[in-house]
Amino acid sequence: MAVESEGSAASNDLKVQFDEHGLIPAVVQDWRDGAVLMVAYMNRAALDQTLQTGYAHFWSRSRQQLWKKGETSGNFLLCKRVFLDCDGDVLLVKVEPTGPACHTGARTCFFTEVTHQGVAATHGDEEANGSIFDRLYEMVRQRKAHPQEHSYVSSLMKDGPDRILKKVVEEAGEVVLAVKTEHREEIIHEVADLLFHTIAAMGHCDIPMTAIQQELGKRFGKSGIREPEQSR
Repeated sequence: MAVESEGSAASNDLKVQFDEHGLIPAVVQDWRDGAVLMVAYMNRAALDQTLQTGYAHFWSRSRQQLWKKGETSGNFLLCKRVFLDCDGDVLLVKVEPTGPACHTGARTCFFTEVTHQGVAATHGDEEANGSIFDRLYEMVRQRKAHPQEHSYVSSLMKDGPDRILKKVVEEAGEVVLAVKTEHREEIIHEVADLLFHTIAAMGHCDIPMTAIQQELGKRFGKSGIREPEQSR
């Protein structure tokens, strides 16, 4: 159930079950790849502000005050949609983060693994359920903004679009040949090369992965996947 409304109608809905303290837990999820970024609490005012402004707001239980995520760090959470669970007592907030969600500087607060032996093993942020495509795009952007010596991506960015496009065409041809031979490992290898150089081209043009995801969403719809129309 999506919580979408004008003003405060959604939070006044009896289906939104605030607890005895006037709070409801909110699970915050990256709308791009489904990574769980954090869990916080909302009261009626926080939910209203989130829906009205498009920026995630929460209720701080320690400070006993309303807070807009990112108001001090600059790492805002742009709210895309809000869902209510079947019991009405938990919210799922789908967001587009403008920076790390965790106060530690990690992308997500959930980067510590608890094993069956009860041992907590802390991993780097790169392992915290991030999309490999988003991480590759960010790396391309970094190499473009801050070139590094002996970096293949930096050399691609320096040489400009002609070299990048040449590699895209070259890798596309390799994919065609690999598919024709129906050699599984070769197909995987060549498609990975094609995707990587396509992301490099996107990085050169400053087109983020979210733009492609939005375009696919418009083409195939929210309610389900439908086949694209045949090209003429």
